[in-house]
Amino acid sequence: MSTTLPRPGTRTRRRSGKASGWVPQQHGAWAMLITPFVLGAGLHVRDSGWSWHLVPLFAAWMFGYFTFAATSLWLKSRHKSKFLRPMVTYAALAGGLGVLTLLATGPALLWWGVIYLPLTAVTLWLVDHRRERSTLSGLLTIAAAAVMAVTAAHPDPATALRPESAGAWWLAALAFVYFFGTVPYVKTLVRERGHRSWVIGSVAYHLLITALSAAAAVTGLLSWWWTLFFVVTTLRAFLVPTLGPMSGRTVSPKHAGFAEVAVTLLFAAIALSTL
Repeated sequence: MSTTLPRPGTRTRRRSGKASGWVPQQHGAWAMLITPFVLGAGLHVRDSGWSWHLVPLFAAWMFGYFTFAATSLWLKSRHKSKFLRPMVTYAALAGGLGVLTLLATGPALLWWGVIYLPLTAVTLWLVDHRRERSTLSGLLTIAAAAVMAVTAAHPDPATALRPESAGAWWLAALAFVYFFGTVPYVKTLVRERGHRSWVIGSVAYHLLITALSAAAAVTGLLSWWWTLFFVVTTLRAFLVPTLGPMSGRTVSPKHAGFAEVAVTLLFAAIALSTL
């Protein structure tokens, strides 16, 4: 991503967008939010057939994220009133859609709150203490997004505990380790660009995940396609920062984003064909 400062006019517009509270500015979060849900919904349709609850559940999930983003701004601004309107509006929409989902699934869906509420509460606490960019914050938000794969596949947590639901849990675990790996990788291109220790840490993480996926493939728990996938992400974690910032070259947000779309599509293709 570019090491040059944006033009004054561009910087002003970006700040204005961030200050509105209506449009979340973490564009990298979209794939993380949508991919596990869509793949989990695909498992549900494959195993149980289509159910209309998936539509309000997805909408409630997205508006819930909008609520979270607006609440984060409200906390970071030390409770400025201008963020209350988007926060309350999105919360009302998420709540209404949640009720529609419950009408279709039954109250058992509420048990998923045992996982989501603590994850959200701790993350917002980190935001309130100016630690929203910490590794722990990233871990918690990615964990919440990954578990949505199981929630979409099995709205009743009781069915998610059955042995035949293992595919959904594998999907959640794979989504977590993949998207969590993007945290140090992106840092090597942006905030920590040029820092060799971050590149080493990022590559080490990806090598570990590749080794674990290979071990799972040897024992028959996962397809070898997953090992190939994590080999690709390991090469990406090494080559992009090495040939880019470490060599004095810039990697633009646009190019980095397009590359991540391609890797995420590969993740989805392997998930759909193997789980």
